[in-house]
Amino acid sequence: MRQSEPRATRDLQAPAGPLDAAMRRYLAKLAIRWSPLVACALVLALLVALSSVPGVHKAARASQLAARSGLARPSGTYRSSTMATRGSAQGGAAGSNAAGSSGGGSNGTAYGTPGQAGYPTTGTATPPLAETATSGGACTPGAKQFAWSVYAPPCVPAFHGNNGGATSHGVTGTTITLTYRLANSSQQAIIDSVGGAAVPSQHAYLQDLQTYAAFFNTQFELYGRHVVIKAFQGQGDYLAEDQGQDLQGAQADAATSYSLGAFGDVTFLLTSSQPYEQDLAAEHVLSFSPTGMPQSWFDSYAPYEWSIWATGTKIAESYVNTVCGRMAGMPAVFAGNAATRSQTRRFGLLTPDNPEYVRVGSEIQAGLRHCGVSLAKSETYSLDYAQASQEGTAAMAAFRADGVTTVLCMCDPVMPIFFAQAANTQSYYPEWVVPNYLDPAGQQVSSSQWSHAISIDGWPMPPAGQGEAYHAFELAAPGKQPAEQYYMVAYYTMLQVFEGLQAAGPDLTPASFAGGMASLPPSGLGQLGTWAYGNASYTPPTNTLIEWWDPSATSNLDHKQGAWVACDGGKWVTYADASSWAPLHQQLGCFAPPG
Repeated sequence: MRQSEPRATRDLQAPAGPLDAAMRRYLAKLAIRWSPLVACALVLALLVALSSVPGVHKAARASQLAARSGLARPSGTYRSSTMATRGSAQGGAAGSNAAGSSGGGSNGTAYGTPGQAGYPTTGTATPPLAETATSGGACTPGAKQFAWSVYAPPCVPAFHGNNGGATSHGVTGTTITLTYRLANSSQQAIIDSVGGAAVPSQHAYLQDLQTYAAFFNTQFELYGRHVVIKAFQGQGDYLAEDQGQDLQGAQADAATSYSLGAFGDVTFLLTSSQPYEQDLAAEHVLSFSPTGMPQSWFDSYAPYEWSIWATGTKIAESYVNTVCGRMAGMPAVFAGNAATRSQTRRFGLLTPDNPEYVRVGSEIQAGLRHCGVSLAKSETYSLDYAQASQEGTAAMAAFRADGVTTVLCMCDPVMPIFFAQAANTQSYYPEWVVPNYLDPAGQQVSSSQWSHAISIDGWPMPPAGQGEAYHAFELAAPGKQPAEQYYMVAYYTMLQVFEGLQAAGPDLTPASFAGGMASLPPSGLGQLGTWAYGNASYTPPTNTLIEWWDPSATSNLDHKQGAWVACDGGKWVTYADASSWAPLHQQLGCFAPPG
């Protein structure tokens, strides 16, 4: 060190010209060596400056923070310790929990931050280079993604950039995986025997799902990915599962779905089960099969449970509004015999004994009490069809003995067959108020009973070769026909799935799926009414039709005798708006002539 100090001193005393040249050479070397660091510093300073501007990429930052935070696992009763361990271990890899200004459910948790409708703000993508959608349409202000659906989401310009790759379980840079469980039941022979032509073919239904998925891959913006559907043979007995049995089978099948890399599951709604759906949620896999579950159940398992069918809570509102607004205090004019038609209505309620359906029954009773209606009788029944005849006989005997003129049957699609047989045997011909499981199911019920039935959650069935679902199939597979008569269920299920995938943006997780859904604007009026989501809304229908069963009408679905026909001239009524059932305190405009 002592030797270098004199040298430095001598350099300071050197002439100015050589010193300047030496310094320039020295600074040039520094610039070459440190220029990448300087550039990074400048970029960082620019980002800090931009972040101080209110509103700039706010939704993107919220989504990215959400993706890092991890999503709390939902609570449930049908979950094994193995599932709980896997679910907690994967944490944020399967979904994220973004703080928002409003909650995503009754549990106080907010799921995702809605972005600008139609224009995703999540992920690491560069801005779109063109204003043309994947479907080929121009994304002008107010434009839809495509013209062939009244439920089409807002147009999104074709994506260019980095989609983030594997943003969640079941998602890669190029694929989004859905699973389909081919269901089994030891009671399938009973169902096939009494259900006849109404029983769907799972393989045909799966084929239609695949057809729609292939078409939707070309129409929706999936940010460089495409949907694939993987079917597997389930181990569980779906009917036993809904009776609280064979829960290990449901858990094993949910684990299989997870192992196949599922982001979501699209099993046919009537061959799924509540335990299977809950176990999928435990695996952080979205389910699109629930039927009739109350809003509180969807809240508990948010954001994993979705359905195209109204929640049980919405259906309960429909029962309550129908009874309170258009039936209570008036004669049972739609009953099957003259003596009953002259009596003021007395109501009886039937529900499965599954705890969640009992909860829906309680919601119906609470709503009726609010308008001054008390039930004359309330009964539950098991989903064990081996006991269906005995249970049907007991329930009808109890209703008949208590003078029930009007049966509110919050029932599955099979049990009404047994209830009707039992009522016929006992010469008991009440009015029926029931869910609508479509024409083929209604055709299996005794017409001497069902010709006095009213449906409180109907939807119009277009003539053969018409309707949105059919036209979409024509676009998907020109010159071919749907494989399954319930193809429209496959269509609307896939439509819901793809709407959420597009709205989620490139940073796809269960949380961004929910946030994207919440951002979608209400749809126009279609076959399933008007769709709307918003926070804590996991089933989109907002309105419905009241219908009556006409045994002489030809079904547009299967061209056989027996079909649901709209009451009150086909007027749509809103679940949550009792006034839409007007004219209040007047008999429904059903049947021609009544009785």
